[in-house]
Amino acid sequence: MEICCPVCKNKLTLTKRSYRCLNGHNFDLAKEGYLNLNLRNSRNTGDNPEMIKARRDFLEKGYYSFLKDAVDQLLDEDDSLIDLACGEGYYTKDFKCRDKVGIDLSKTGLKIASKNDKSTLYLLSSIFRGPLPDKCADKIITIFAPIAEEEIVRMLKDDGRFILVRPDRRHLIELKEAIYDHPYLNEEKEVLIKGLVREKQIRISRTVNVERPYIEDLFMMTPYVNTTSAKDKQKLKSIEKLDISFCFLIDVFKKPN
Repeated sequence: MEICCPVCKNKLTLTKRSYRCLNGHNFDLAKEGYLNLNLRNSRNTGDNPEMIKARRDFLEKGYYSFLKDAVDQLLDEDDSLIDLACGEGYYTKDFKCRDKVGIDLSKTGLKIASKNDKSTLYLLSSIFRGPLPDKCADKIITIFAPIAEEEIVRMLKDDGRFILVRPDRRHLIELKEAIYDHPYLNEEKEVLIKGLVREKQIRISRTVNVERPYIEDLFMMTPYVNTTSAKDKQKLKSIEKLDISFCFLIDVFKKPN
């Protein structure tokens, strides 16, 4: 897949371990293999190392493998694929597409991703300023991340698909019941994307017995970690194991010709 210079938008060409455009802008591959195209060079971007470790430890136990398999069924071997907010590449690495690009703003995540997955080019960049040309991807995926609507429509080929994964209303309800006095269901909003048509919606779920310390790792992966009181967080320490429902919505959008 062609990569664009984040400065002038011209095509970047790989020479040894550097990408260079006609205007002389040069970007070196990191030793781990990812390409830093983030012009802002902010230190604290993307998920922090603690969050990434918790997510990696949890996902490597295979709790969400059924979700990865469900998404993989929506892809073809001949696809060019962009994974927006790919993190450490847990999902990306196993998708059997001919051409894959993962984009994220976490250096820590991309170091892990590029070390473990040589089948994908990982780019350090904002998903809202994708360094890729118009109509370059057959499929674009966003899993548990904000929707970069304009960039998705721009980068998706005509007749291409955007796959969005998000929690459904009962996702992690037992975990909420264990720590909150007033547990609540997740809000399910209808997602409308100008320029795309929703083709189908798939619901998948599985109830799994999760033990410590993976219960705490799971909690670290959620938005609740930033909004839960210290008192409620302390309740996690007393839970040795818990049956937890993993419930997901998979929306598939099509870009009309």
